[in-house]
Amino acid sequence: MNKSYPLLFILILIINSNVWAKKKDITYPVSNISEEFKKGANTVVRLSETTFTVESISKARLKNHVVITILNKKGEYASKKQVSYDKLLKLKYFKICIYDAEGKLIKKAKSSDIKDYSATSGGTLFDDSRVKYYEALQNKYPFTIEYEYEREYNGILNYPEWRSINAYKRSVEKSEFTVHVPEKLELRSKTYHFNGEHHKSSSDGIITYNWSVNSIKAFKSEPFSPDFNEIVARVVTAPVEFEMEGYKGSQDSWELFGKWRNQLIKDRDDLPLETIETVEELIANCKSDYEKIKILYQYMQSKTRYVGIQLGIGGWQPFPAETVDKLGYGDCKALTNYMKALLKVVNINSCYTSIRAGEGAHYFDKDFVSNQSNHIILMVPLAQDTVWLECTSQTSPCGFLGSFTNDRVALVHTKEGGKLIHTPIYKAGQNTQITSANVIIDINGNAKASVIRDYKGLQYENLEGIYEDGLEEQKKVLYKSIKLSDFTIEKLKLEQIKKRLPESSLKLELDIKQYLSKTGDRFFMPLNIMNRKTYIPKKLKERKTPIVLNYPYIDTDTIQYTLPENLMIEKLPKEVNLDTEFGKYNTQIKLKENKITYIRNYKMHKGQFTPDKYEALRKFYKAIVRADKAKLILKPKTDGV
Repeated sequence: MNKSYPLLFILILIINSNVWAKKKDITYPVSNISEEFKKGANTVVRLSETTFTVESISKARLKNHVVITILNKKGEYASKKQVSYDKLLKLKYFKICIYDAEGKLIKKAKSSDIKDYSATSGGTLFDDSRVKYYEALQNKYPFTIEYEYEREYNGILNYPEWRSINAYKRSVEKSEFTVHVPEKLELRSKTYHFNGEHHKSSSDGIITYNWSVNSIKAFKSEPFSPDFNEIVARVVTAPVEFEMEGYKGSQDSWELFGKWRNQLIKDRDDLPLETIETVEELIANCKSDYEKIKILYQYMQSKTRYVGIQLGIGGWQPFPAETVDKLGYGDCKALTNYMKALLKVVNINSCYTSIRAGEGAHYFDKDFVSNQSNHIILMVPLAQDTVWLECTSQTSPCGFLGSFTNDRVALVHTKEGGKLIHTPIYKAGQNTQITSANVIIDINGNAKASVIRDYKGLQYENLEGIYEDGLEEQKKVLYKSIKLSDFTIEKLKLEQIKKRLPESSLKLELDIKQYLSKTGDRFFMPLNIMNRKTYIPKKLKERKTPIVLNYPYIDTDTIQYTLPENLMIEKLPKEVNLDTEFGKYNTQIKLKENKITYIRNYKMHKGQFTPDKYEALRKFYKAIVRADKAKLILKPKTDGV
C-alpha cells in the first residue's frame, strides 16, 4: 500500500477549504462581464470548478464550486439550487453567498436558510433521497450567486459527466473539470465536441486529469434540434472496476457490465406455490408462447402497480419476485423481475434489459461502456420473434413499446452478460391517424358531423391519457383539443384494440354552430374540420444545429360535406401537392351534385438534416398551415339555378 495516498487526500481537502476562504476576497462585479457575453444571455457563469477525487473502487468525493450572474428575471431559475444526497451519497457541506451588481457580498446563507426535505416524488413509496434547497430571492437585477458543496460517495457506479455549458441563453467565462485518480485505478474518459484545453499529470501515485474551456457565448434553442448533450462540449468519465455495497463489477465491456447487473437479480425470481399454481391454470389452454406471454403480462398488470423504490442498492437491485407478489407493487426493476419470474414458471426465457427512456433520450454511445440507462424493461426472445414488455404500465398492450422506449439502443442482460440491441422502430405506415367524416350543413350554416378517427402505432398514444377515463373526462379533453369555435359533443365512443401494434377508434357526433361564416352575401366553409396544423417553426437568422425529425407518421382525412339547398359553390380552393425530403402533403377536392369530398394526405418522414435545410422545412410547414386554412366560397342560389 502506498502510504502517500491519505496524506495527499488530506492536503487536497485543506487546500480546497482555504480556497473557499480566500475567494471571499474576490468580487464579481457585473461591469467586468464583456458585452458580447451579455448579448442574448439570461445568465453568465463567471467560474465553474468541478473536482472529482477517487479514493478507491467504492469511495470518492465530488466538489462543485460555481459563480453565476443572473442578468434578468428570465434567468431567475439559476438562483434556485438544490443538492441531493442519500445513503450512498453523503453531503459534507453546502455554502452559498449572494453578491450585488457591484460584486459586494450582500448575503451569506445560514444553515436555517437552506431547506432540507425528502426528494420522494408522488409515485415513490420508499426512497432515502433527500435534498438541500436554497432560493436566492432578489428583486433587483443583476446579481450573482456563488455556491459550493462537496459530496462523498460510498459505492460508485457512475463517475461524473461534465458539460461546458448546461443551459440555453447562458454564457460561460471559465469552466473546468478535474479528476484525481490513484495510479492503480484506471480512468476511462471520452470527449464530445470538445476543443478546450486538456492536461494530464502525475504526482505521488495520483494521476490528475483536467479539462477546461473559456469564453463561450450564449446561444438559443432551435426547433427540431438534437438532444442538448449532442450540441455542447462534454466529457464523460467512468471507472473500469467499481463496487456498490459489496457488488463488484467491471465496465471493461458491455458483456462484463451486464454480468454485474445479473448479480443483482440472481436468486430473486422465486414465487409462492399458490402463484405458480395460478400461472399454470391461466396458460393451460394456450396454443403458443406468445399467447402465454400475453396472458401472464395482463395478469401482472392487473395484480401490480408502479411505485418507486430507491433505498441504497435498491436503486439498482429489484425487490424479490415473491415480495412484489405479496405487496402488489414495485418499481421498474421489481416489476420487470416479477414478470421475468412469471415467465420462468412456464419455461419461457426472458432478459432483464436496461434502457435510456424518455423523450429526447435516444442518444446512446455504443463505444463507451458505462451506465447510460434510467429504466428497466423486459425482452422475451422467441424462436421467430422478440416480444418487448413495458412492465410499469397497467394499460400498455402486450409487446408494444411506445415513444418512451421505442427506437433506441438497450442493454440486454443475457446469461452470458450484456448485449446491445435496438428496440422496435415503427415506420410512418405503422403510425397512422385515419379520419372519415360526414358533415351535413343546414340552411343557417350550422352543421351536424359524424366522425370516425382510427389511431394506430405511436399515434395510438394521442389519446393514451383518456383511454381509462370516464365519458365526461374524455369529453373535457376533446373539447380542448378540437379546434372548432362553438360545438357540442352529442355522442362519444372510444374503443381500444390492444394488439402488438395497438389501435383505437374514436367515434363522435358533433353539433357545430355557425360552421359557415358570412361576409356580405358570401359564405365561407372550412374544408379541414378537425385536423388543422397551426405550427410554423420560428424564423432564424442563422440555423446552427442539425434538424432532427424523430417521429414518422401518416394522417389521412376524408370528409364528405352535404351542402344546403339554398347555397351554390362560387369558388373551390386549389388542390395542393407538396413533395419534400421532410414529408409529403396533398389535398383533393371532389364535387358531385351538392356533395363535396375533401381528401387530405399528410406523411412526415424521420431523419436528420443539415442546418441549411431549415428554411426549406419552414416553407413546408407554412404551406401546410396555409393549405389547412382552405375554405370553400358559397353564395345564395339565384332564381332558375
